[in-house]
Amino acid sequence: MSYEIRAARPEDSGVIEEVRLATWRVAYRDIMPADFLAGLEVRPEIVRNRADALASGQVRGRVGVRDDVRGFALYGPSRDEDVPGMEVYAIYVLPEEFSTGMGRALMASAVEDLASSGHREAGLWVLAANARARRFYERFGFSLSGRSKMLPDPPLEEVHYRMDLTGGARSGVPAGA
Repeated sequence: MSYEIRAARPEDSGVIEEVRLATWRVAYRDIMPADFLAGLEVRPEIVRNRADALASGQVRGRVGVRDDVRGFALYGPSRDEDVPGMEVYAIYVLPEEFSTGMGRALMASAVEDLASSGHREAGLWVLAANARARRFYERFGFSLSGRSKMLPDPPLEEVHYRMDLTGGARSGVPAGA
């Protein structure tokens, strides 16, 4: 089963949101309250804002396609004023794509795009309790920065990871990616 990784387009915004919510319901079922996850729904304003951000170039992204969009990575300038560089805002694949290589291919494509654009560092935030995602980022070459913060609703701790994009430290990027 092969898939294609391509640039995310504004018209992908609706399916990106559907993938995000479907993945949250599985990946976070032991981390977030069940009623919170059950109440998630596609909100038109989120889809519209994401489409506008992709159209303007404020946010860039990659999607994994196997017949249709099955995963995505979104990234852009760091949202934290005191953290330089770029940020991976989100990377999700549908649960049936877990462990297929699609997530790794999406991250490799995103990191390569950031590095080839001259950026030196990238960061990301992940739920502290999300052991699977943390292992993924660490195997890819991200390391803890020492920063953490609490999310308000639901109250959950996030930890911050960083990666040097200047070359040798990108051990998680397959050769030729």
